Amino acid sequence: KPAGLPSQQTRQGHRQHLYGALQARESYVGLHHRLDTPASGLVLVTLDRALNRAIASAFKEHRIHRRYLLAVVGNPGPRGRWATPVDNRAAVTRWERLAGDDYASILAAELETGRTHQIRVHLAWRKHPLLGDPVYGGRVTRPAGASERLLSMLSDFPRQALHARELTFLHPESSEPIHVSAPAPGDLAGLIQCLSEEDPA
Repeated sequence: KPAGLPSQQTRQGHRQHLYGALQARESYVGLHHRLDTPASGLVLVTLDRALNRAIASAFKEHRIHRRYLLAVVGNPGPRGRWATPVDNRAAVTRWERLAGDDYASILAAELETGRTHQIRVHLAWRKHPLLGDPVYGGRVTRPAGASERLLSMLSDFPRQALHARELTFLHPESSEPIHVSAPAPGDLAGLIQCLSEEDPA
């Protein structure tokens, strides 16, 4: 899913959304999870109604592994596991820092649960909000020592810096391992490259 395209119809009544585009092309589409409109990346759907129960069970039992690439404000450390409840429900996010400096970091994150806005809530609670996320405070002040290119990218990043990069699961009929990946889109890839180049490590 590209950034800016809703996963499905919203309260604002967007005329174009991922689910609608797939329905126009396929005889049946089952949508099993969503990405926020500003986010990009992989969304798992079924094209066979008979597979819905198995896929829904796999999500519920956390047998579908979702990995994300994201940019956050500040430096949360090398790696960790956050387990703060979201909406009074258990929520667990594991993450690892890939690059960055004290003003912004690139993280790889994996969900053990799938609560609404889970990654965004966990990041905000830890005072390292998602870059480009005005709801949870994802703004970077002008960091001393950063290059003009990075300053421009940090201040002007146009969306939530969140990309659903990988899905791993067993096919519900054949039990064949399925691993799907999607490269980071240009805006996020450019930010990752810039932060990696400035990483003092």
